[in-house]
Amino acid sequence: MLTGFLVFVGYYLGARIGFALTFQPHPISVFWPPNSVLLAALLLTPPRIWWFLLLAAFPAHLIAELQSQVPPAMVVCWFISNCSEALIGAGLIRYLLQGPVHFDNLRSVAVFCLCGAFLGPLLSSFIDASFVKMNRWGQGSYPEIWRLRFFSNFLTALTLTPAIVTWCNFKPSQWRRIPSSRALEGSILFLGLVIASTVVLYNARTNPDPVLFYAPLPFLLWAVFRFGSRATSAAILVVAFLAIWSSAHGHGPFTNESAEINASSIQMFLIVIAVPIMLLSAGIQEHRKAEDRFTTAFRSSPDPMSIIRQRDGTLIDFNHHWAKMFGYERPEAIGQALFDLNLYLSESDHVHDMVGLERSKAIRDLECAVRSETGEVRQVSLSADTVEMGNEPCFVVTIRDITDRKLAEEASRNLAHVSRVALLGELTASIAHEINQPLGAILINADAAELLLESESPPLDEVRKILTDIRDDDLRASAIIRHIRLLMRKQVIRMESLDANEVAQEAVRLVEGEARRRNVTLRTELIAAPAAIVGDRVQLQQVLMNLLLNGMEAMADTPETARHLFVRTATNAERRVEISVSDSGPGVPREKLPRLFESFFTTKENGMGLGLAIARSIIDAHEGRIFAENNSDVGATFRFNLPVRQSPDDAIS
Repeated sequence: MLTGFLVFVGYYLGARIGFALTFQPHPISVFWPPNSVLLAALLLTPPRIWWFLLLAAFPAHLIAELQSQVPPAMVVCWFISNCSEALIGAGLIRYLLQGPVHFDNLRSVAVFCLCGAFLGPLLSSFIDASFVKMNRWGQGSYPEIWRLRFFSNFLTALTLTPAIVTWCNFKPSQWRRIPSSRALEGSILFLGLVIASTVVLYNARTNPDPVLFYAPLPFLLWAVFRFGSRATSAAILVVAFLAIWSSAHGHGPFTNESAEINASSIQMFLIVIAVPIMLLSAGIQEHRKAEDRFTTAFRSSPDPMSIIRQRDGTLIDFNHHWAKMFGYERPEAIGQALFDLNLYLSESDHVHDMVGLERSKAIRDLECAVRSETGEVRQVSLSADTVEMGNEPCFVVTIRDITDRKLAEEASRNLAHVSRVALLGELTASIAHEINQPLGAILINADAAELLLESESPPLDEVRKILTDIRDDDLRASAIIRHIRLLMRKQVIRMESLDANEVAQEAVRLVEGEARRRNVTLRTELIAAPAAIVGDRVQLQQVLMNLLLNGMEAMADTPETARHLFVRTATNAERRVEISVSDSGPGVPREKLPRLFESFFTTKENGMGLGLAIARSIIDAHEGRIFAENNSDVGATFRFNLPVRQSPDDAIS
């Protein structure tokens, strides 16, 4: 109800002011506030109550028009045209902005100027001029009436509506938070603006010096740069009102021609001032908001952040978390170069390389070591974006402390290494047998060759065959030892292009001796085509060996003739390479299946519950999935799948 009452009062007062500013003989006001009051009301309220606001405006329109001796038919027609202008403008603005209009960003101001100030008056002026000619109210041709009506409402919407919208959004509680110094500055600003505008637009002679027209401009710019859109809209409205009021009362520079020419001159003068000033204010406000958002994000970021000048690596600013990580106070670090602070351990770090470049690409997740003021070394992940600050190219650097993650990764690698050593420990007897076989064959062949060479006519062809066998047996023993050394070695993960079939075959060869010792029939069913994947050969073989040995242990109580272990490779429907190990043991109790890959959960009497947990972490690191299920007949199947290698670029070394 209060909103409706305010619309009623505002519309009525606007109509009275508009009639007072009508330049006869045309029945068109130079400045017609009711339409702009209605447009502002529609922009400030949700569309669902627009009908109520239009209904509240009608009595005000009726009273004001009848008091001015307007014929009843013309009263109704003008209300229709006034409402059409407000509805066209507000509807288009709401549609394009998908919400309320704000005069502190360029897009909102541009949409308002186009739709609310230009298109709304443009289209409704055709209706208005038609009603005037149809009712024979006033003088002038259709184009003249349309032009006067269009520029009148264009100017009013441009100067009055922003002031109403911005000041209606100003809460009373905000007045109390205005510092006295700022209130004094604002008072001086508006007093100066009124004096300058009065001198130029009221007291000036008919043909003043054109320089005088610039007198209000410094005050308008003062409002733009110091006070924002709310003060700017009010300042524009002050200039517009003084210019029109002075001219309507025969004062100022816009009184030396006919009423029609004077009205057009005032309107063009004010429109040319208002549009760029509003856009400038919105642009500055938008820039300040962006700076404020950046400053807030920069200061409140949970990660250490700094701003570094690109030309020489000078530290311009940093946040609290950066100071906490490196131990520097602002006075001792601001203005210092990265080289002088000695933050980064290696001269080859990209952080040093990017200093001095005219243009540099953004850096993402660069891992390096940094040193604090006390000498503490931390492992960090660094990202940097290029920005311009004061026309100077700079880097905004974000640092994430990954020291704990690196320590956890190192602990995980140590655990995986210990697990591999333990696996090899279980295979000691089998490995010794596998090595002894070629070594024994070498000894036998060497003895045979020696006997053949001692004969009077040694059969050289036989000796050559023996030497070939010795060489093959030596290569076989060397390959076994080299593979064991590779598994025993502690190294960082090394991703490379692999054939899943080769990985499976190498793991099978390592446990073949153990399978024979346990009387387990070990078979492979490999996919015919090469199964290309990306991974760490040693770690994937560790997973397979763990699954194979688990399968053998699961069949310890199974009759020897029924101990079968299958290793299969395949591609599934998701275009992933799948490697599975199936045994013919008793299977896994259903209630224990979901917990098999948890740390320290085991189904073995003396197990530690780490083997499958490590296997899962390895497969997770390879972007794969591992799971277990019981077979339909006997035994269980453990399978894991890995992404298919799509291109050579997928390999990471």
